[in-house]
Amino acid sequence: PRAFDTEDATGSVDHATMDEILALQAELARVQEAPTAFKLSEPNIVEIVSTLSQLRLVDVLFTTNGKEYLTPEQLLREVGDEILSHGGRVNVADLPALLNVDLPHIERAVTQLLAAGRDGLQRVGGEVLTEYYLDSLAEEIDTALRGVGRLTLAEVAVAHALSTDFVTSVVESRIGALIHAKLSGGSLFTASYVARHLARVRGVLSALHGPASLPALLKAHGFNEALFYEAVGGLHAAGRLAGTLQAKTSFTPAVHRLAQAAAVGARYEQNGVVEYAALARMGVRDPRAHLAAEHPGGVQLDSCYMSPALVSAAEAGVEEALSGAGAADLRSAFDCDLTDADLVAFAAASASLSAAVAAKRYLPLTASLLVAAPLAAELKERAEALAAEVATAEHAATAARSKGGGEGGGEGGEGARGGWLVGHTSPPVRAQIHSVIAWTRVYTPG
Repeated sequence: PRAFDTEDATGSVDHATMDEILALQAELARVQEAPTAFKLSEPNIVEIVSTLSQLRLVDVLFTTNGKEYLTPEQLLREVGDEILSHGGRVNVADLPALLNVDLPHIERAVTQLLAAGRDGLQRVGGEVLTEYYLDSLAEEIDTALRGVGRLTLAEVAVAHALSTDFVTSVVESRIGALIHAKLSGGSLFTASYVARHLARVRGVLSALHGPASLPALLKAHGFNEALFYEAVGGLHAAGRLAGTLQAKTSFTPAVHRLAQAAAVGARYEQNGVVEYAALARMGVRDPRAHLAAEHPGGVQLDSCYMSPALVSAAEAGVEEALSGAGAADLRSAFDCDLTDADLVAFAAASASLSAAVAAKRYLPLTASLLVAAPLAAELKERAEALAAEVATAEHAATAARSKGGGEGGGEGGEGARGGWLVGHTSPPVRAQIHSVIAWTRVYTPG
């Protein structure tokens, strides 16, 4: 054919070149048809390769059946091909059976591939994973998440036979890029799921009229814990939920505070006094400070807060009683029940009463009883006279006992001891008489 023809500059065929080509073709045919003079058996080949390997003239790896050899470079390529064919994730323990090469050779090849860092290859446990596999995993998570709205990282880890910590690191590095979701509390949420959850939380808290336990609300309405507390904090910080938030324990809406303040104010205006215990039952943490801030100018007693008008009216009533009868019961000056500590605090807070007590014009017999100094002096005289009478009766009883002697003397002595004091007073009265005597010695002027 013309494909083998050559032409010179004038267009004629070079017959010498054509003859050489034909001669070469004939020689090649003779060589191919000639019988083989030397053949090597399989044991010979094995021995030759082993000898060359021992002399380090060739670098080859034996297969597990010993019938094949491959170079380390070829093993690297085959390991890489297996990783690729498995989608970027393969168990190292599976490669010996796939490649017909012992595990130590596989491990060395994997180590070299990891050092090269190709395709972001990394080893996780007994597996090798590529970056493109992790990207495909992230896309799969994103697709599944769009269908359900919420996925836990623990569920993803179990489904893909990976540790939760590793899945967390994969997801965190791809949030916003391949995974369009919110990561909170070990779970992934779509934007629509978060918006619906936020709306539910806002509705529940906005409907409150009194203090509520946040853990109780969380359980009753089935909220997601991480999103719930995050939503509560965000709504409160933004001013969407007016009220008092106590960490993760309770929330008190502002409407409750307003109603509470109105009730306390009405009670204070009507009665002139408010008990601290009543405010504590309403949830006020510091009743004293609350009342002092809301109603300045009042008097802080031990168990209640009293208006200045009520204090002035009580002062006037006490001073009037003292000027007339010479004694006044502080407790009767109030319509409310006051403790002894309240009465002591009231007397100390009253400028006029405390000044009169300091000047000993009024003498406090008990926490609730004030006695004018003239009445105290009269009581002293009567008490001393009564004491003298008692002493005389006691002296006569002693003389009668010593005179009568024996059993009869004892009876006579008992009758003498029962004289005037026993006949006219009871044991409690006699005890009070001795108390009055002691009191008048201490408090009476002069």
